[in-house]
Amino acid sequence: MEPGTEIALSTWSMPRCPFEIEYSARVLDDIRLAVMDAFFSLPRGGAEIGGLLLGSWDGGRVAITGYEALDCQHALGPSFTLSPHDQAQLAELIAAARRNPPNRQPVGWYHSHTRSEIFLSEADLAIHNGFFPEPWQVALVLKPHTFEPMRAGFFFRESDGSMRVKSSYQEFRLEPMPLRGAGPPAPNSPAAQRPQRDDSGARGTLVGTPLPLPAQPVPTAEPPKVKPRVPITREIPAEWTQPAETATAGTPGFQQLRPEPPGRWLKAMAILAVGLAMGAAGYQTRQYWLPQVIAKSRAVLPTESDPSLALTVSDDNGRLKIQWDRNTPAVRDAREATLEVTDGAAAPQFVHLDRAHLASGGFSYGRQTERVDVTLVVADSGGREVKERTSFLGRLPAPGGAGDADAQRAEKLQKDLEFQAAKTRKLEKDLKDMREQLQKSKQN
Repeated sequence: MEPGTEIALSTWSMPRCPFEIEYSARVLDDIRLAVMDAFFSLPRGGAEIGGLLLGSWDGGRVAITGYEALDCQHALGPSFTLSPHDQAQLAELIAAARRNPPNRQPVGWYHSHTRSEIFLSEADLAIHNGFFPEPWQVALVLKPHTFEPMRAGFFFRESDGSMRVKSSYQEFRLEPMPLRGAGPPAPNSPAAQRPQRDDSGARGTLVGTPLPLPAQPVPTAEPPKVKPRVPITREIPAEWTQPAETATAGTPGFQQLRPEPPGRWLKAMAILAVGLAMGAAGYQTRQYWLPQVIAKSRAVLPTESDPSLALTVSDDNGRLKIQWDRNTPAVRDAREATLEVTDGAAAPQFVHLDRAHLASGGFSYGRQTERVDVTLVVADSGGREVKERTSFLGRLPAPGGAGDADAQRAEKLQKDLEFQAAKTRKLEKDLKDMREQLQKSKQN
């Protein structure tokens, strides 16, 4: 990485990239500040944001000199996953940018990853191929941290058209830049009209550079006279102060507190002596009361922390993604599990999950109503159960278009769920029969 300032463009290059990438350090610093604001906007990872990278392409070099943020609705969660409305807005943003001057054309896009590392997911790759198909258009992924500098990495198409998506060839850090000066801007400059976030001017020219302040003469006139302060007096309780005759009349000031009477110290010493005597008596009789206290504390206090399944539910056009943490001890040690799904006012549906399905960490379900309650019950070999429940509330997708395919998938998932429920009922009946036979054999 070459050092970048507000004046010169920084350069990112590596042998596998068929072109050089130059960027304005001030533009990336503005993007960094926006990413950090969104990162701290929500607990546990914040919100992810993105937008267009603006600049120029000259056949062997991509220059990034500006950006345009995309107002993502986050209808699918805090991640930068674009809904149909967001995709339409992105298409309008690109069409408007193509009407810009040659030095402010869309040369790529940027987005942040707050809950994952620097890579291109399948959804990211779909956005890149669908909206940025040119071989020289790039993607910038930024990873914010709470106590460390932000990391970033570029992604590009190689000479054969392939892309490395699992990681960036060369990550770099975005250190915070010094604050801009507070002096007055030059007359008739863009900075005099509105705040600038674009360094698209020629190299060596700083847009909106503040002019130095003129030297101010040292004042020689006499300072203005200060009016004398009027003392403010407060009424102090008599028991806090000395008798009134010991103070100087008409003179405000601090007065000494009256010393504590000696009787209070005697009372404190008596209370302390009684406390020490009681403590000594309790210590002498500890063999009688201490075992009972320990037994009660062991019966009340749990020996381990409460287990958790990290059960979550998310929606994808009417298809619920039910997920749990397969690495928790409760799931790893589970013998079997049951998934209970209540779709609106319909009767609950039960799905038996074996160890292989439980280790997959997820289950899909096509919902029929706006509210779905999901309960996961995990049982280990000792018969102990861990139960966790969550709910989803959201509108159903509009019918028609892509919704028809979603409805077909939902119908198929519904049939699969009914098949699993029938299989679960059969397994429960077989288990019940085995228990009855076992009890009869014990009686004989």
